[in-house]
Amino acid sequence: MTTNGYSIDGRRFTLEAPLDEALPIGSYVQLDTRDGRSYLGQLLDVDIVRGVGVSASEPMSREIRGRGVLLSRLDGDGPGRATSADVFAAASVVEADPQVVSAHLGSWTQDASGIHLGELSTIDGVPAALSASGFGRHTFLCGQSGSGKTYTLGRILEQLLLETDIRIAVFDPNSDYVNVGALREREETGLDPAEYEELADRYMRVASQIKVYGGPDAPSALRARFGRLTPAQQATVLGVDPIADPEEFNAFIRTVEDIPGEDYTIDALIERLRQSFAEDERRLGMRIANLGIAGLSIWARGDTPSIRETLPDDWRALVFDLGSLPSDRERAIASAAALGHFWAQRAARQPLLLVIDEAHNICPQVPMDANQELATEHAIRIAGEGRKYGLYLILASQRPEKIHENVLSQCDNLLLMRMNSTTDIEHLKRTFSFAPPALIEQATGFRLGEGLAVGKIAPDPIRFATGRRYTREGGADVPADWARRR
Repeated sequence: MTTNGYSIDGRRFTLEAPLDEALPIGSYVQLDTRDGRSYLGQLLDVDIVRGVGVSASEPMSREIRGRGVLLSRLDGDGPGRATSADVFAAASVVEADPQVVSAHLGSWTQDASGIHLGELSTIDGVPAALSASGFGRHTFLCGQSGSGKTYTLGRILEQLLLETDIRIAVFDPNSDYVNVGALREREETGLDPAEYEELADRYMRVASQIKVYGGPDAPSALRARFGRLTPAQQATVLGVDPIADPEEFNAFIRTVEDIPGEDYTIDALIERLRQSFAEDERRLGMRIANLGIAGLSIWARGDTPSIRETLPDDWRALVFDLGSLPSDRERAIASAAALGHFWAQRAARQPLLLVIDEAHNICPQVPMDANQELATEHAIRIAGEGRKYGLYLILASQRPEKIHENVLSQCDNLLLMRMNSTTDIEHLKRTFSFAPPALIEQATGFRLGEGLAVGKIAPDPIRFATGRRYTREGGADVPADWARRR
């Protein structure tokens, strides 16, 4: 028995084959009909069924029945679009030639910048590229620890900086992307001297426009001027609610209205409260002292500049090194302030890609405090309405169920790497219904650096192997030398 396929609508096909001729799910196949037509297709699902035995004394054989989509009609001029007229009752099915697949994928990115991710993991030597324009939809990158998720995201950021003009702001809770502006040595990139020289020339022009903001001891510190926060965030930081704490909230409103300008510091607010004899203002001052708000390293004081005061007009990428801040509260305040700032600037309609690593810590399903809740509210608003203003998200996490559902459900792209949790796999299948379930299930067997790309960023659901990064990695795991044989 040979592998045979048929199509009843010119869009999808079904194939039947003996078990020992099974093709992997996700494979590209060529279907050749009896009347001389040829098609390129992709196999998206396979079932094992029982066939008929050769004789009554022999057991029934096992066969496969697979289903897929017809991607294009192959003719002398190259791939062409298949239509509803392209039906056929019988066609031989074989693995597609790598050159045919490469031409198909290349035609998809010819009108837009391609983000060179690596190679297909299913066909040796065929480049795996994502569409830059596809990142104009929100993207979710998921993978368990050790899957290569951070490395892959670094590769994507490099390519976006090289191949597009979009601005990028990275929320980096583990200090993984602080070196995105620093190239590796040539030997580490695998490039020859001429290629490396060209890369260095292009990338260093970009690197000069990358700004990294870190903790209190960093050259450019993550600091905000209290008066520049929105009134809502100021109240959130102070822990006063207009309903639950009406008197102290009113004292806050009265006090800040008496402070001239918008560049006042947290110290200026405290000094005003100290000078007051009003009982509600005294209680507000005690609240600030008890919560230790004034002692947070995140505040810009006196001549110490805030991020806004040091940000150049021609910046291309920002990295907020949240991992270098001393506390979870400061990380939540910084995240909420940055997201709120970008949302407030939405009327400028300047395309901006917001990359939120470990997104379950910034926009969780269940916020740990009011500051994290405010950051989550901003993320929900950007996820729901940001695209029309040019605000796009890349969310990365190991645990999809911990990200707020109103953020995750707005993602139209999925980049999936190895996941062993069946609970997470089922959650992904429900949330990303546009992705073939059988391909999502394969994530349990992905190797390091291997993944699935599906959505607006890819022409088809593609299995990829991440290529080498050009820039240095930031954070790293603790060495496992302790486990070596003694």
